[in-house]
Amino acid sequence: MGVSRLPFTLDDLDVTTPALVRQERKVRFQEVDAAGTIYFAKVFELCGDAYLELLESSGLDVAGILRAKTWAAPLRHAEADYRAPLFFGDAVTVEIVRAHAGGSSLTIGHRLTRGDGQIAAVAITVHVFVDGGTFKPMPLPDALRARITRGA
Repeated sequence: MGVSRLPFTLDDLDVTTPALVRQERKVRFQEVDAAGTIYFAKVFELCGDAYLELLESSGLDVAGILRAKTWAAPLRHAEADYRAPLFFGDAVTVEIVRAHAGGSSLTIGHRLTRGDGQIAAVAITVHVFVDGGTFKPMPLPDALRARITRGA
């Protein structure tokens, strides 16, 4: 079963918009492969770090929520376009530049930009919020919905 009609495309993430989350960092040695470029799956780890910051900046105690099994938000869909290499030591800015709240899902648009301003990768992730005990879909937390509506 594929994801139907995402609220935005990977190409939409090229447009300059205020970021909901912005993290600046360097590519670490353990994130590169034998070719010296960032290993493809590590891009999704960087996106995951920005996603966690989005949740926490919404006032959510994610560690406490997971320990109490209040809810979870497993990944339903992920896709990325890799546009320019990132090498060990490169400066990279990881941003969440789009977010769309559905009934029980959250679609996030991520952009990774090199220090020289070139977009290195764009990614979309879709998370479904579920009850921690039953794993049945549930509405997004109100604080998160408000944070997305409020913007940066």
